[in-house]
Amino acid sequence: MFAERFIYTVDPKLPKPILEEIFKQCKNLEFVKSIDYADSELKKGQDVRKSKQHWLPWDTWIAGIMHNIFISANNDYFHYDLNHFDSGIQITRYGLGDYYDWHIDMVPFASNNIKNYSRKLSMSFLLNDDFEGGELEVVSPMRNELFTVELKAGTVAIFPAWIKHRVKPVTSGKRYSLVAWMNGPEFK
Repeated sequence: MFAERFIYTVDPKLPKPILEEIFKQCKNLEFVKSIDYADSELKKGQDVRKSKQHWLPWDTWIAGIMHNIFISANNDYFHYDLNHFDSGIQITRYGLGDYYDWHIDMVPFASNNIKNYSRKLSMSFLLNDDFEGGELEVVSPMRNELFTVELKAGTVAIFPAWIKHRVKPVTSGKRYSLVAWMNGPEFK
């Protein structure tokens, strides 16, 4: 049962003015080149990621909405022992040709800032849908099958941080999403 629960999608039905305000605040921030972390070792010399990002603190009003969605998804579906956000909220902007190749979101235990805690759940919250390409794909751990997550502006995908996933190249427009992680005690 543990590995069968690999993707949870939800439309939290945010009122249009709230979603528009989140998008407006996020897209007008200063973005920098996204950084590849430990999984860049998997590709040996190849770019794993091409995108821009900005970090929101975990105590913003936007993070409060995301936290509630995380907790609701966990209570309804995953049933993990969670504690708090792993880090700030990443706003990711994918322009034409930008992507994030296959990776997982688990970070090495020793690199986590909170001792004895690890990333357990990942969230992708899509802010707009006026772009083409940029599909979120995950691999089902039980069947090793590719699954495309159908998202539209304001919808959310939550999955275990150890699930292999990617964002395919954007072919037109710009894709904006909020990405966050929840952590908790090590799995036993």
